[in-house]
Amino acid sequence: MTVEPVEPIEQVEPVEPVVDEYLDQPLRALFDSVAGPDSVPAAGSVIATLGALAAGLAAKVAHRSTAQLPQAVGIAERADELRRKLEPLITADAVRYADALAKRGDEQAAALESLSIDLVIQVETAAEIAELAATLIADGNQNLRYDADAAARIAVTVAEIGVKLIRANVGDSELSRRALLSVDRARVAARGENSQA
Repeated sequence: MTVEPVEPIEQVEPVEPVVDEYLDQPLRALFDSVAGPDSVPAAGSVIATLGALAAGLAAKVAHRSTAQLPQAVGIAERADELRRKLEPLITADAVRYADALAKRGDEQAAALESLSIDLVIQVETAAEIAELAATLIADGNQNLRYDADAAARIAVTVAEIGVKLIRANVGDSELSRRALLSVDRARVAARGENSQA
């Protein structure tokens, strides 16, 4: 399957924070915030967290696959870049969602579109993580192939949830269709290994 390349989507300007920076908090505080009664953080922040963890897991496998895979160092570096791309979206999603909830009418629609642009970035990043993980499953350190498989499967889940959130925000739109292409990429990458699982 050949997928036409798409232009990178640009993040929109940040809005004023209404939540604390989750990256600066202990992990338990994030868990408590997700489980708490407030509207944020919600699913978008959770999938950004999962995506960052999947990228980290792929980087770990790549770091330990240098004997098996000539491009392992490059894969590790790219996985780290993708993780760093997702990390700020953990908080940004909560900020944008809270902003959208506080608005009505056209202003809310515009805020949901801004939120969805960040979600498209998450979905596209997850697809690339799945592709990196698929390479590691096939050609990396086979003692860690199940870690690479976990990274691929988590990335697919992130992409699938992301496209559902985009559709909930903006319906069947250019953004949701673009995200769906990346979901397909992630699934294709993961299927290369999952058919053997």
